[in-house]
Amino acid sequence: MINKGGKRKLDLKRQCKLITELFDMSIFFVNSTGEVKFELLGNRMLNPLYKNDKQFFFSALGFDPSVCKEEPTVVRTKFFENYILIRIGNDQNDEGTIILGPSLPFSLIEHKINGLINDTHLFANREQVYHYYQSVPVITNERLINITILVNQMFNHELIEAEDVVQDYLRGMYIEEKQIQGATNSSTGYDEMLHHDPLNEKKLLTFVKEGKLDMLKHFTQLGYENTGVLSKSSHIRSKKNLGIIGIALATRAAIDGGVYSEIAFSVSDVYIQRLEDLRTDKEIDQCCLEAFFSLTEKVSQVKESQHSKIVTLCKNYIYNHRYSKMTHEKIAEHAGISPNYLSVLFKKEVGVPVNEYIQQIKIKEAKHMIQFTSTPLSEIGSLLSFTDQSYFTKIFKKHTGRTPKQYQQTHHMVEE
Repeated sequence: MINKGGKRKLDLKRQCKLITELFDMSIFFVNSTGEVKFELLGNRMLNPLYKNDKQFFFSALGFDPSVCKEEPTVVRTKFFENYILIRIGNDQNDEGTIILGPSLPFSLIEHKINGLINDTHLFANREQVYHYYQSVPVITNERLINITILVNQMFNHELIEAEDVVQDYLRGMYIEEKQIQGATNSSTGYDEMLHHDPLNEKKLLTFVKEGKLDMLKHFTQLGYENTGVLSKSSHIRSKKNLGIIGIALATRAAIDGGVYSEIAFSVSDVYIQRLEDLRTDKEIDQCCLEAFFSLTEKVSQVKESQHSKIVTLCKNYIYNHRYSKMTHEKIAEHAGISPNYLSVLFKKEVGVPVNEYIQQIKIKEAKHMIQFTSTPLSEIGSLLSFTDQSYFTKIFKKHTGRTPKQYQQTHHMVEE
């Protein structure tokens, strides 16, 4: 007769076998002392770059068996693999950790694999490494999160939300508030934001040029795919080259946004020099993101320094409420001044009346939506709280010289 403990272990192994077959990923079950209780590799071998060394494997995952993570976690290794880590048990009965993987966020091209081998100085059999990467399933970030939720529910009987899944590989891209005023929670690596996608590049550089720190903080693009290869012999060198190009583009955008060229180039020089001393993906991504935020902040400071605190407060209010109906009285109330004083001060410092400035901000947002989204023209005016489509068209043409339809024909960048 099998006791309850033995039956639990049999059930656990059977469940793991089902998961392995269903998602075509290997599973390791590791107890709190670091002992691999069982592993189900299916038809897959361990990455040859690990040299069949489990401790090296654990190190690449940043996994310490004695420190159990409370929440299910997705980890990205420096070899581009994604692994799911799920703690089994609870504080009173800690059974161990399930490690499910690998999967890839995108198919690796040959040059990228060569770069990985050369950068690690691990002289593995190249054919084995190529074969390994060709055999690993490609799973998008969204599907990987759903798999994590499902597997966690199977083992821990708890149905969590997508935002409860910790994505460790994103943490290295977070920029601390002490490094840049107005911290970011950017969720994508720099070379996944830039270079391979003209639309993302255009958006990003627009945020820099306009000093929109808030928009840059929330700019996310989770579609991981291969980026350009600017060095066939080294993945890290390729990342650095992409970074240098990106910082140079952002520097030009900052200058266009009003930053003195000497200041912009000084910022650029600092980050490019720092870039050359870095050795890992995360360090390079973070350095590039810091450069973007630093340059964007310079633009923001230039724009804010042109006006008094009251007018800057009003401009920020107008921008933050650009999708709402705004009245002269509400803006004045927000700034703590009378409507008459607001009219005089705003026209004096900005050069246009408040209502005219509101129109400018709304039309700039409409242009952005036409360029970068698939939102129908019939909905854009409504979203921006114009009274009707005819009035929206009239105001749009007043500020651009073209109707929304004419502007769309020459500036729309989203593939239908």
